[in-house]
Amino acid sequence: MTTPPESTTSMECRTEDGWRWHVVRPWESVLLTSAGMRLDKWLANGQARCVKSRAGRATYLVHLADRDVYVKRHGPGGLGQALADWFRGSAARREWNRTLEAQRRGVPTARPIAFGEQTCHGQVRASCLVTEAIEGAVPLDRFVRDRIETLSPGPRQELRRRLLHRVARFVARLHQAGVRHGDFHAGNLLVVGHELEDDRRPAVYLIDLADARFSGPLEWPAVRASLIVLHAEWFDRLTVAERWRFLRTYLAHRPALHAPPRDARVDQLDRGARAHSRRIDRRRDRRALAANRDFVVARRPGRRLHAVAELPEAVREQFLRQPASLVLGALDRPVKISHTTLMVCAPWPLGDEEIAIRVGLKRCRPRTAWKALVDRFRRSRALRGWCLGHALVARRIDTARPLAVCDARREDRPNPWAWWPRWLPSRESYLATEWIDGTENLHLWAWRLAKRPPEERLRWARRCAESLGRLLGRMHARRVSHRDLKASNLLVKVVGKDVRTWLIDTDGARIQRRLSARRRAADLARLATSVEAHPWVTRSVRYRFLREYARQFSRGEVNEKSIWRSVARRAKRLVSRKKREGKPVL
Repeated sequence: MTTPPESTTSMECRTEDGWRWHVVRPWESVLLTSAGMRLDKWLANGQARCVKSRAGRATYLVHLADRDVYVKRHGPGGLGQALADWFRGSAARREWNRTLEAQRRGVPTARPIAFGEQTCHGQVRASCLVTEAIEGAVPLDRFVRDRIETLSPGPRQELRRRLLHRVARFVARLHQAGVRHGDFHAGNLLVVGHELEDDRRPAVYLIDLADARFSGPLEWPAVRASLIVLHAEWFDRLTVAERWRFLRTYLAHRPALHAPPRDARVDQLDRGARAHSRRIDRRRDRRALAANRDFVVARRPGRRLHAVAELPEAVREQFLRQPASLVLGALDRPVKISHTTLMVCAPWPLGDEEIAIRVGLKRCRPRTAWKALVDRFRRSRALRGWCLGHALVARRIDTARPLAVCDARREDRPNPWAWWPRWLPSRESYLATEWIDGTENLHLWAWRLAKRPPEERLRWARRCAESLGRLLGRMHARRVSHRDLKASNLLVKVVGKDVRTWLIDTDGARIQRRLSARRRAADLARLATSVEAHPWVTRSVRYRFLREYARQFSRGEVNEKSIWRSVARRAKRLVSRKKREGKPVL
């Protein structure tokens, strides 16, 4: 089937399934038959696949002969949705009209080719919009993650600079045209990489215009709200210089915009983007417990499994049926053995190709009968670790990513627990996380580093301190505290000439709505107590840590001198108490 030539005129037609369609004339024979749209046929023969699905809406990518199209289908809503559509029109009709208006104002976007509505007794029950796919275009956030971050430093910096310039120009043009997007995040901006060098052709496109609003050129309050949403997705991926460059380029292409002074502009955008990003993170924290394109949920009598979608189904099924056998089968590779926790290292397949990776398998049990009773009314320890682990990953805090969790309730009396009350069912939970190869905890790494010559030792210590400062600063800036922030819960790995660090053992992590300076100082004091075990660590190394830590916050939010003194006082009290109690200072 060949793709028809471009046309701007549309025609109205009806099909036997009760749909009324508005189609660009050459596309009628491609998309429709007398019985309705060809979507079911495309899905059956593999020409179409669902790329995004959420409550009441699904988006399909259809591969035609020489051009792809996207089909966005909106299902029936409730009574409130039906009443709203009575006055404002269906979702497909609104996006069709607003996309045409954006094109009229000169905004590059996907070309709409058809929309349809299914009515019943005068009410719109469902609607569908068809648009042409933009060849070679990918969302902005995915372009940065998959294309730019994989390049070597030189080409990466050049491509980042060129991309920032084109995006800033596009946003300035969009706001000057009076287009206010209702959901202006990086996923709704498409980038064509090979067009970034050609100023004559658009390299950035705007999509998903169902909630767009049109007016005259936007003033600073509306500009600020729009840029805050855009920056929230990638503000911590940009350096301070890149943020300045983006805003300078934007303002250069809007000379008539009345904006506050330079420092005030940057501070407003930075603080607003951080607050908006935290709100998004809190909403996304629930995704790890639901079935969606990233996570899978399975249940059996007395058991429940949550796993990442790329984990093979055979492994998920085995982990759900016999989690204890997987742990006990790897007892020859123990990592931690205690009264409540057993952790081992084992190989697992991952992905469609079933590439074997090493994972950490942890079995958790309640310490006392009282905690077992409390666990009947709260999430198990492994399930809490699953939620916290994915919350940290979503906040781009380096940690071991959880792969699967199995929550098992045992109604029989466990044999090893002879003292366990017969009336209280036991509860075991199992957690599988990615194993970070080539790492060692901060204590072991520092003790090994102490044997090297002084200059080399301090050079690596400074790099490690800067990496730790970025990690913990990002953690506290995202309102995450860790009450057990000791050196054994921090992993270190040398990668080339750089040092990377990870946070593990998230049992002590908590996500707060507000994280006070007192709580931040308490966390850092626990780490400072561990550093006392390495007396060769100088004040300059500690200051490098604090400087990188403070850079992760908005300007003026952290006072370096104040937090230095507060941490020093708390660490001194902790060290004195440990020595008084005869405990090792670790």
